Amino acid sequence: MSAPPLPPPGAPGKNTPLNSKPAPKIRKPNSRGSDRVRASVIPLLLGIGTVTLGSFLLFAASTAAIPSSTLTLGLFGYALSGFATPLLWGWDATSQRRGSNNPNFSGKRQYSSTLRVLALLGIAISIVHLLFVSEVLAERLSEILFVAGWVGA
Repeated sequence: MSAPPLPPPGAPGKNTPLNSKPAPKIRKPNSRGSDRVRASVIPLLLGIGTVTLGSFLLFAASTAAIPSSTLTLGLFGYALSGFATPLLWGWDATSQRRGSNNPNFSGKRQYSSTLRVLALLGIAISIVHLLFVSEVLAERLSEILFVAGWVGA
């Protein structure tokens, strides 16, 4: 005597187990035809923008006739070049590291390499900005000390 045939999995009936799971749904590919998640290009574009703007501000600070505008442009360029670009490099590195947990993630090492070079270039530009800022601050400090009588002629 043989057992009655079992119904196909997922078919309703008396013999289906209580803990049976429905078949997984098949995901449709997106409009490009793949489910790949790509690394973001936003940190790279912002990094290129900050270094470009920092170098433009370096040129503007070097040609400024008014010391207060040299100080303002120098501090703003220092913040953009010296701090923003390395922070953007860190943003890209953490987002790519976090994305590597996803099996569908497609990382772009070129973005991180380019941001590393941009960060080094930004730090070099920020050093020149600091030289302009320190020159203006030294002149102001010496004027204050001379007027106060702490330093003689």
